[in-house]
Amino acid sequence: MKSFYENKWFKLLLSFCFFGWLFYLTYNPHKIEKDELIELKVITKEKWESGSTRDPIKIYFKSKEYSNRFGIYVGGTFGRWTDVTKSLEDNNRNIIKIHKSRISDLNIEKEVIPIYYLSNSKYGLVFNENDFNGGEKSSDNRFLTLILVLFIISLWNILKS
Repeated sequence: MKSFYENKWFKLLLSFCFFGWLFYLTYNPHKIEKDELIELKVITKEKWESGSTRDPIKIYFKSKEYSNRFGIYVGGTFGRWTDVTKSLEDNNRNIIKIHKSRISDLNIEKEVIPIYYLSNSKYGLVFNENDFNGGEKSSDNRFLTLILVLFIISLWNILKS
């Protein structure tokens, strides 16, 4: 006779709970809307790329106007890496947009404020909030596909045993 923990129904229930929890942790329905953002004109002072693959911010930069750092999430860089890096070279004039709730974090040296819009005087519009949302959705879809494949493999292994 099988022990309680070796039953298929227990393994199935555990698998559904685990992958449901993973989906819950990764599901982020928040979209950036145009009316939530404030426009700032900045001159880029210094930029650097994230050293970590787990860091959702891929590029950091500073401006001459503010002492805090700004960051660009995966969504803003999705498919536009070259345009983004060229736009953030030293002494380039950029228009960026940040969330209204982060306005109080400007000039706080240790703060990193994400941007959701980038336009450059030389290269034009690099990305806007719609491009950002699309890039984030594509990135999320790849991760959710991975979770779904792992879930199906898990179910297959449980049911065939």
